[in-house]
Amino acid sequence: MNVGEAVRLQRLEGGWCYVISEATEGYMREEGVFVCTQRHYERYRKLLGREYQVVLKSGRCRDGQYFRVGTVLPVFDNEPEGTEQDGGPIFVRSYLPFTERQLRLQAERMTEIPYSWGDERLDGLDCSSTVRAFYACFGITLPRNSEMQQRYGEQGAVTGKTKYVDLTGKSSEDKAGQIRLLGVGAVLHMPGHVMIYMGEKEGSPRIFHNCDTYTEDGTEHIVRKSIISKFLPKGEDTYLDYVTAAWRPEPEMFKEKQ
Repeated sequence: MNVGEAVRLQRLEGGWCYVISEATEGYMREEGVFVCTQRHYERYRKLLGREYQVVLKSGRCRDGQYFRVGTVLPVFDNEPEGTEQDGGPIFVRSYLPFTERQLRLQAERMTEIPYSWGDERLDGLDCSSTVRAFYACFGITLPRNSEMQQRYGEQGAVTGKTKYVDLTGKSSEDKAGQIRLLGVGAVLHMPGHVMIYMGEKEGSPRIFHNCDTYTEDGTEHIVRKSIISKFLPKGEDTYLDYVTAAWRPEPEMFKEKQ
């Protein structure tokens, strides 16, 4: 859950709350939540709707606060536009334009994020939350887990918000061709993993993803960070052979946000 994210909560005994956010729900300590009045909440939402800044690269500010990629905050009075400071977070006013260049740049900014299943680490993300954080920088709010993200892509195709292709049972060549047609930024699903297509380099497809480990020739290789890579080996095949679906947002769905 990102700093500044509005939530609903139920106070429990012993200083605990049950919290429901836009993407997830669960228990957390009450000291981690700012309880405000309806008036303060509406004022915050009004500020956020008028002018906002987006975190493109995670990091800790000089006051000690850590911001994750995709965090959206209001721009308060006399606050300078964010820049990278001593390895701190990078802020930018408004969302990124949905262009191939910006999609590639954002993937590069997000490399080396530690892998953390369920986002247990403050500075870590898992594969689906990496995809969610990536697209948050473009003003697109995705569900939290990969199964729901796939459903989002499939259902969005009905209303024209996304382009979606079912790749189950297709050959690797057919899959590669369909993914290429979708273009840079396509979200790729395989059992237990989700990735983003980053085009081709020297004739080989590239993906951006946050990966824990992979196995090649019976040997487990540790990655445990977000990387831009080829389709990694999986048994005698590669990740491409296991991709079951792919989809890509249609930029028109959120032009009004930019």
